[in-house]
Amino acid sequence: MPELTAEQLARIEANRKQAKERLQAAEASSSSAVAGVDKGAATQGAGNSNETGGRLRASKMTRGYYEYNLSTMRDTKAGFIEEDKVESPEKKRRVLDLDTIALELSAQDSCVECGSIDLDVTYFKVFRTQVCKACIEKIPDKYSLLTKTEAKEDYLLTDGELRDRDLFPVWEKANPHKSTWNNMLLYLRRDLEQFAIKKWNGLDGLDKEFDRRDEDKRARKEKKYRRSVADLRRRTRADEWEKQRRERLRLENEHEHEFEATGDGDEQKCTSCGLVIEVEEF
Repeated sequence: MPELTAEQLARIEANRKQAKERLQAAEASSSSAVAGVDKGAATQGAGNSNETGGRLRASKMTRGYYEYNLSTMRDTKAGFIEEDKVESPEKKRRVLDLDTIALELSAQDSCVECGSIDLDVTYFKVFRTQVCKACIEKIPDKYSLLTKTEAKEDYLLTDGELRDRDLFPVWEKANPHKSTWNNMLLYLRRDLEQFAIKKWNGLDGLDKEFDRRDEDKRARKEKKYRRSVADLRRRTRADEWEKQRRERLRLENEHEHEFEATGDGDEQKCTSCGLVIEVEEF
């Protein structure tokens, strides 16, 4: 390989310097352009933030986004998933709180039956009755508790009368079958019996009303039974008539004609159904 001359080496060095200068100039111009763009974007963003009160615009990807908790969802096997409903606790009905009723007992208060001072607090607070627990168990015909249904059945009282708290003090308790049902209302038998005596003019009048209602119930039942029997007989007669009619039609359609001459030339008539035919002799 021939050696380069001094003139060629000088030209190569000059070309290298020129290329290096052009590369540095290009890098400098590109960096200044990027800095200008960033500065303009920052200025525009600051202006927008000042105009919108510092709020950021939502992007198209996050504008309609809803977050779901997949741990609370179940697959219905029908092409979609369903979120489990959180069951709210059952609302319990308000009942009478005996602790809110003041207990006003004096030294002279005692059981009206036996004179004991060991009174039943519930009976004293709710029914204003001075009676001990032993007498409550000993005299159930007077101090037993009846529900609303039993009061209506035993003493023939109405709902309007039982709703009157001036007539009947009531002990309202939570329903023992389900807490969300209507509260259980308990009445004192003594109060119910006293009002029933006034309403029906004594226990004899109450017994007469029982007998009258039982008689009315039996009469309605007997009337319903007679109506059902009459309807059954009517349907039986209709079925029997329909059966006889079908039998007659069957006989008319299936019997063998027995013709006899009628005396009018060539005509013959069936003795069973009256069918008339003409007979020609050849």
